[in-house]
Amino acid sequence: MTSVAHDWLLKLWRNPHWQLPLLFIVVLLSRLPFLAAGYGANVDAWRVARVAREIATTGEYSVSRFPGYPVQEIVCSWFWRGGALTLNALTALLSAVAVTAFVAIGRKLHHRNAWLSGLALAATPIFFVSSVCSKDYMWALAFVLLSILCSLHDRSVLTGVLLGLATGCRITALAMALPLMLILFGGTTSRPRWLVSLRFFFTTALVSLLVFSPVWLRYGTSFFRFYEDHARPSWQTALTRGTVELWGTVGLIGLGVAACGLFFQPAKPNPANKWTVPALLLAIAIYLAAYLRLPDQAGYLLPIVPLVLILAQQFTPCRIFQVLCACLLAAPVVEISRTGLSPGPIFADQAERLQTMARIRGFLAYAEELPGRNTIVVGGWEPQIAVMAPQLSQGRNHYFYLLDARELSAALQNSDHIFYLPLIREFNYRVHGLDLARYGALDLHAMFEREQSERARRR
Repeated sequence: MTSVAHDWLLKLWRNPHWQLPLLFIVVLLSRLPFLAAGYGANVDAWRVARVAREIATTGEYSVSRFPGYPVQEIVCSWFWRGGALTLNALTALLSAVAVTAFVAIGRKLHHRNAWLSGLALAATPIFFVSSVCSKDYMWALAFVLLSILCSLHDRSVLTGVLLGLATGCRITALAMALPLMLILFGGTTSRPRWLVSLRFFFTTALVSLLVFSPVWLRYGTSFFRFYEDHARPSWQTALTRGTVELWGTVGLIGLGVAACGLFFQPAKPNPANKWTVPALLLAIAIYLAAYLRLPDQAGYLLPIVPLVLILAQQFTPCRIFQVLCACLLAAPVVEISRTGLSPGPIFADQAERLQTMARIRGFLAYAEELPGRNTIVVGGWEPQIAVMAPQLSQGRNHYFYLLDARELSAALQNSDHIFYLPLIREFNYRVHGLDLARYGALDLHAMFEREQSERARRR
């Protein structure tokens, strides 16, 4: 009976008509165990959850952060009552769409291991981690990969529509406009190339303007700005984010093997569209340059991951590419460090999310016991507190991301006690030029530690 079931499943998997649906289901199921651990390790995921609730309850559009992510923010507002599980499931659904589109691209380019490369993409650490939270990376990538697929099929209008939707999920998706235009330019044979390019350009511009119209109507031209409050990381941190956090240590080993194969035994691809490879290389260069300008998060480089895999399959020998895929399949579950093997990035991400929520609950239990009225500057915990404990917004304590001059003056006039968490004093000074300690603010964590020490001595 087992042998019959095995043969049936193998036959089903080898059927090209069923491979894409089965791959979609496999990717989706692999995300299920990681969807309930809060909205994500990155604070921006919690900002999306907060603004989704605000849009749904007020009926007015607001940005989770500038320049706005209207497609994701508005769609999430339809499902916000489902909590983290539902919003994360939407992201997981789009990750399955992204992998399916990626495999379809591989088939169009006549890749022999298209389905295996799809599994490898789904397992790449930055892709896996980004697919189980409420951040926008996966939303934009799914539409970008669909737009690449349509460009390879010479569908200029649909390509523009999809890129416009990707822009509405993450404005940096517009970086794909020129690479996609190159693919369309090289693949057009029956129509004038200038006409195809013009259709794509105007469709992309029109859809992008439409999806950003809620942002424009609410904020005017002031929406077009980015946050650069964080200190620029060291080059070691930037390098780690762009390598280990992106691919995992095991994935980097696979990339090293692929690079050696490319050097000693390069394959000779013969794509039908000779502009595909230059277009993908251009896209990678654009995203790398943007990352180097502000290497704040490894997720900024997520769009290059499928592009690198496409190029790797184009140029590396088949067996070596399979080694790369095998390494990427292992990368999210195991990590290699100086101390040996450890749980991989997907488990580390889940543990971090759960630990952060536990710390916030403990912090709130202590902060809510403080006497009197208090203004507490908590930095990146502020969106998480707003989502985890919305009832506190009406309480006697007020939790702020940072304090500007107006907010500090209001707190002082109300005779609030002002507290801040570690590192936030320096952060607040860098952003607003205000040293909170000069205005009588106290380090709440240091105060907590002193109280704990005193209690321990009394025992």
